[in-house]
Amino acid sequence: MQRMSGIDPMFVYSETPVTPMEVAYACVFDPTTAPGGYSFEAVRAVLSERVPTLAPFRRRLMAVPLGLDHPRWVDDPDFDLDNHLHRVALPAPGGASELSGMAAAVMGRPLLTGQPPWEMHVVEGLEGGQVGLIAKVHHAVIDGVAGVQLMAQLFDFTAEGRPVTDICPPWVPDALPSALRMVTDAVPSMLTSPLRALRAVREVGRTSLRLVRCAIDGATGPLSIPFGAPATFETPVGASRSVSFAALSLSEVRALKARFGVTINDVVLAVCSGALRTHLVAHDQESGDALVAVVPVSVRDDSVDDALGNRLSAMFVPLANNRAQPLERLQDIAATSTSVKAQERVVGYGPMAAAVSEAVPPALARPVIRLGIHCGALRWLRAGNLMVSNVPGPDFPLFFAGMSMKAAYPLGPVVDGVALNITVQSYRDSLFVGINACASAVPDLPGLARLMVAELDHLTDAAGTGPAAVVGSARVA
Repeated sequence: MQRMSGIDPMFVYSETPVTPMEVAYACVFDPTTAPGGYSFEAVRAVLSERVPTLAPFRRRLMAVPLGLDHPRWVDDPDFDLDNHLHRVALPAPGGASELSGMAAAVMGRPLLTGQPPWEMHVVEGLEGGQVGLIAKVHHAVIDGVAGVQLMAQLFDFTAEGRPVTDICPPWVPDALPSALRMVTDAVPSMLTSPLRALRAVREVGRTSLRLVRCAIDGATGPLSIPFGAPATFETPVGASRSVSFAALSLSEVRALKARFGVTINDVVLAVCSGALRTHLVAHDQESGDALVAVVPVSVRDDSVDDALGNRLSAMFVPLANNRAQPLERLQDIAATSTSVKAQERVVGYGPMAAAVSEAVPPALARPVIRLGIHCGALRWLRAGNLMVSNVPGPDFPLFFAGMSMKAAYPLGPVVDGVALNITVQSYRDSLFVGINACASAVPDLPGLARLMVAELDHLTDAAGTGPAAVVGSARVA
């Protein structure tokens, strides 16, 4: 058994039937590189070989009786690959609209409980004979950085796959632990809970003191407080999802980064800013105030580089979408990001969140979080209007069952109060963008995806860094 730790349990406690806390990838593969071509049986054979070696794919959650401690990860003795791997086909013509529609359906329904929290859909019928894969995992298992690491473990570096050097013994899971064993295992944690509570109080105090110092000395600029964002996208989140995809030229983004001395994340946020500005005007939702993006920040250090789970903090970045010129938006965002990033490093929200999560018992945490969700606390506090995540991915080709991966669109969850999630990941020479939204909160999501590609063109033209290469928006590449 392995106890959930850090902020991981919060992704379980905050989940509701209409807001599943899950992350996903929608990948597109070229099957012509596969020896012998594509077959569903070949995909299944690869997974049946590798899943037993990857603990996150064979573990399920078990709650400790009476909520005495956080849940435990345990091997699932009833694991059956066929409960997780599904074969589906897109309706004609099998393009971007059909693939994003299927991804929206997958993101809108929660994973089944009582088994390892993941599923994969092998998608046939894509245009040009391509093959898709929509893989979904609970957020309690991975964050963005861990997701890239897991992808590297699951996929290959060549079409031929990996040579078999050692024969692994068959995986034989233990039986599920009894209720008595679960309680017994929780006893040491229960006995040390006062110490964790003291650590949490100490961490909250230290964080508050550092925050006050930041406010007084002003060295990191004005404080970024997660309250009072505009009311845009404030509608309660329902179960229906809308998904769209875009692909951006990584070389153009790097040219802007070098030209202005900013970061890739600054350029991504500026692209989101300009696209949202145009989108809101077109749909009569323009606000006089800048939207606020909740930007996850990895606090993963060398000691946990190979660990899964979540090592996250967050920044709250005004997107300057109330500025008219693309380069003004980029410069404002870069300056603000530098300031809030410095604040995050000084204040340390991530360690505080982890300490509080460790200290609060599930019997209290779950009902308090659910009450806050029921009351629409995030919508009233308005911590942000959207979430924007940017994760570096591999710059070399990956293969799955011999098929070359051409695109990998990441998708993150939406929650009540933050109804739009834009997730970006680099792969080879592109930035792949996955947009997930509450269907009733954000109209015309494909239009927003197209506007992101157009906004990168506008930035490139305004900067004079060269002609913008056209990269098809929401295209099955």
